[in-house]
Amino acid sequence: MFVAGDVSGDVHASSIIRELFADFPQAKIWGIGGPAMQAQGFSALLPFEPFNRMGFLEVVAHLPFFLNAKKKVIDEIKSKRPDCLVLVDYPGFNMPVMKAAHGMGVPVVWYIAPMVWAWKKKRAAVLGKMASHIACIFPFEVDYFTPYTSGVSFVGNPLSESVLFQRERERFWNHEGELTLALVPGSRRQEIEKVLPEMVSAFRELKKRFPLLKCRISRCGSIPEGLYRGAMEGTGAELYTGPLKDLFCEVDLALVTSGTATLEASLMGVPMVIAYKTSLVTYSIYKKLVKIPFIGLPNIIAGEQIVPECIQDGASGEKMAEKLQAFIQDEGLYNRTIFKLKGLREVLGSRKPSVEVSKIIREIIGAPKES
Repeated sequence: MFVAGDVSGDVHASSIIRELFADFPQAKIWGIGGPAMQAQGFSALLPFEPFNRMGFLEVVAHLPFFLNAKKKVIDEIKSKRPDCLVLVDYPGFNMPVMKAAHGMGVPVVWYIAPMVWAWKKKRAAVLGKMASHIACIFPFEVDYFTPYTSGVSFVGNPLSESVLFQRERERFWNHEGELTLALVPGSRRQEIEKVLPEMVSAFRELKKRFPLLKCRISRCGSIPEGLYRGAMEGTGAELYTGPLKDLFCEVDLALVTSGTATLEASLMGVPMVIAYKTSLVTYSIYKKLVKIPFIGLPNIIAGEQIVPECIQDGASGEKMAEKLQAFIQDEGLYNRTIFKLKGLREVLGSRKPSVEVSKIIREIIGAPKES
């Protein structure tokens, strides 16, 4: 049984499910998951879209749904007794699910560990006690769990498995002044509503200064197209609905909402500005709880700011345009950034989580591969 509650978790879990079905064609794999998991033969217990929310206010506003969903998942574990429960990120929902499963004696594999290095460090002890194995996607995370359990390992990063470094072409300003900017406003409606208008404003500002600038806006398939069309009206920007990695192959720089997409852009070698904008209440709570100097994954992994971050009031169209303009005008900065982004792949290594996690699951349930 799997529980993945957001778009990136759905995508990352899908490759593990594919690997498991290759090993166990007769297996039943079900739970909470989205279209990517379902495309691999996964059976969804509940509709996926309502799970994909972020921020304290957004979750509180939909609390009845989450309480009912949690009860249904726990009841399902109790009645079906899965051989292994795989919890994928999504700690606000999955922590109580793990505790319930542990109380029933159901083995738990946690894939994509909670960010205990950023906040809620006490979760490391809870996972160490209750999870059969913690599968980390960043090498530095393992040390946070080893005081509490030997059942922890770095399994590689899912983006390292699926994304190839593409940034080996000539620098963009040799292309007769033409360049393309990607706007990636996220996968949740509330974050798109907050940040997309400011991203489009940044593009408008840059377009005045660089008339040949083109823009492609990444659309998440579950979000109504009208939300994007309203923001981009009159800009000449193009709406893009394909895979992010294909978009990052085709652009020269990007403006990306903080999250998994920033790491994907990094692994594709695309210089970027990271944006983050949420409600004042949510931001105030995060600011008090989170004790790390950076918000963007590329900077966190590198241990230094290799790409600019525009956060909250700093995520205005004017300020983001200023940061992007620096890449356009400074050849050295642009090339140095590509070099540092390329170094992140070396940090993350070449392990394949789909293989490593499926192997962990096989060991926990004591099952050899089916011939």
